[in-house]
Amino acid sequence: MPQTQQHPLVAQIAALVEQRTGLAVNQQFRHELEPLLRGLANGNLDAYLRQLRENGETTPVWQRLLYTLTIGETYFFRDPAHFRLLREHILPALVLKRRAQPHPELNIWSAGCASGEEAYSLAITLYEFLPDLARWTLRLVATDINATAVQAAQRGLYRAWSFRHTEPSLRARHFSEQGGSWQIKAPLQTLVTFRHANLFAEPPLQQFDIIFCRNVLIYLQDTHTQTLEDKFYRALAPGGWLFLGQAEAIHSRRDRWRPHVFPGTVVYQKPETKTGKLALIERHNNPPLDLRPAPPQPPPATYRDAVLAMHADEGAKAERLLAELLTQNPQHAAAHTLLALIFANRRALPEAHAHLDHALRLDPMLADAHYLRGMLLMEEGQKGEAERTLQGALYCRPTHVLSLFMLGNLQAQQGELKRAYRTWEKARALVKGLPPDEPVSDLSDLTAAGLEALIGHRVGDEKPK
Repeated sequence: MPQTQQHPLVAQIAALVEQRTGLAVNQQFRHELEPLLRGLANGNLDAYLRQLRENGETTPVWQRLLYTLTIGETYFFRDPAHFRLLREHILPALVLKRRAQPHPELNIWSAGCASGEEAYSLAITLYEFLPDLARWTLRLVATDINATAVQAAQRGLYRAWSFRHTEPSLRARHFSEQGGSWQIKAPLQTLVTFRHANLFAEPPLQQFDIIFCRNVLIYLQDTHTQTLEDKFYRALAPGGWLFLGQAEAIHSRRDRWRPHVFPGTVVYQKPETKTGKLALIERHNNPPLDLRPAPPQPPPATYRDAVLAMHADEGAKAERLLAELLTQNPQHAAAHTLLALIFANRRALPEAHAHLDHALRLDPMLADAHYLRGMLLMEEGQKGEAERTLQGALYCRPTHVLSLFMLGNLQAQQGELKRAYRTWEKARALVKGLPPDEPVSDLSDLTAAGLEALIGHRVGDEKPK
């Protein structure tokens, strides 16, 4: 379907928002952007653009726009894997190192804190982890560009929906009921300093031990993402940790970070000392994370929309859809596999392998995950392991035609032309029974007709004499 041309003034407003804030609003809102802006402008886009150009982001005209653009879903202890890693791995090491000091301190930044649920989740984690909290200097700073959201965070009053993935006992310990809402208790509220700030301004402090910036980078253009990653790197203390969202990964200058791969997630550490070498990948094979209570199953259309976006070469849209889906249902194995493909295309291989590991823990018989792992192994030159992995995909689903095709290619590369020919013929027989215009896998936009043509070329080129 041809896309309708965007109104020139809408395009100029979108460019101005991106210049001032980094938000890629055209990617985020697409078809909804023009009616949204017309509503804010009371129909006069020209006058509205002038207002925006003549005023700063802290003024009411900008704040109303930013509130509309940045209001997002958040709740307490979102992405529970991150908080478990914090409790079981990162905080114990930091506290052990600092506790012997006469005046121990921890500095944490919740960047893009929205209405405060993430920042207060961090405060609760620290409060429960540190029995000697009184002797520590804690600087837990939370910032957001949305002034209305920051004001809500400062109030610390939440509806029950913000607790939808937490145990009732946690809410009872740390909140007081007030007329159907829940107020954060004063000792925790005083631990957090909320500030209205643009992420592209100077960091609120330097030498942070931990930075949380989750589900923000996916809404930024690449140049702004690189700027923000540089800022986080400078703001972290040596040995400090960066937490990104489920569907996010470091884009630029990856060699300066040390990725730590845990089941289902990757976190990034700034090395203690500078080196000119590629940062090592740390793998942590702790038991699978307990993600209960399982959230409700999201509508199947969410995953299908992500697949369609990938097939339409709209990777950014697919990434956002998968981030939303995995927030609601972190046990969606196929979504982890599709996200692994996005990371693999970006050459973020530790993240790709982490999501494949998690997908196969959730569903060991998921043929697409075995197939993608086989492709990554082929690229890494591990041909023997790649062949075993592709055979594993076919064990899970004997009709997985992409695995058959790639297995034939691998056999041909190894000089086993007779085996390759038999494998391709088996794939061709299967693909003939598929709808010709349908993609053969969620992981590829290659249609059955397209794959049949590829197999035909290979059989013609490689058929043993």
